[in-house]
Amino acid sequence: MDASKAPSADGRFLGTVTAAACHDLMNVFATFNQALGLMDDCLAADAKTTRRTFGIKGGFAYRERFVELTAMLRGQLARAVGLTEALALAAHSLDGQGRAAAPPEALAALMALAERLLKRRKITAEVAPCAEAAPSWPPLRRADYLGPVLETLLACLPHLPMGGKICLSCRADGDALAVTLTPGDGEFPDEALAAGLYAARAAGAAEADVAPGKTLTLVFRESPTTQPASCPPQADGAS
Repeated sequence: MDASKAPSADGRFLGTVTAAACHDLMNVFATFNQALGLMDDCLAADAKTTRRTFGIKGGFAYRERFVELTAMLRGQLARAVGLTEALALAAHSLDGQGRAAAPPEALAALMALAERLLKRRKITAEVAPCAEAAPSWPPLRRADYLGPVLETLLACLPHLPMGGKICLSCRADGDALAVTLTPGDGEFPDEALAAGLYAARAAGAAEADVAPGKTLTLVFRESPTTQPASCPPQADGAS
């Protein structure tokens, strides 16, 4: 592996413990989901008893409030599951283990994790669907492009208008992956483009250029000495 792209000890540690914790959290969420299902069954049974006995039996006084509460909890649980899945995907970005994910899905997970950072300027981000049905993506580690994309986005943020929108799209170009950031309305301010270009090049993008219409495109290529994404890194001291 290219020494410049080899994960540090800190990176391996954080990736390993984060991924392990995410898997355990999914088991916890499954238990919560079962408990909510039992509550729904009990509330439904109470309503059925009330109807059948014309209100003589059943009739839990707070049933409607509990129905609203369980619906709210299910929404929050779904959000927690989505964030945990995205975090697990990011945690495995260095080692190539875990569930396989194409670049559009990996970018969508990154945007979910960065949502709070974007909200500071009330900016929304979305990932456009891939134009091709089943493109052949280059065998890059997710860390090779997710980190630079995030660094670029964060560098642009202070220079973007409040309440704006950014669209991310990606395409395979031979042995390269191209990720394009497009403003939702109008063009990127010159300050945002300059900051984004500097951050992209500093973060390791093979190329970073401004396209017509002032969109920002980052290109990532597999290094000849970089391990394929499907191969976990060797343990320290392995030959």
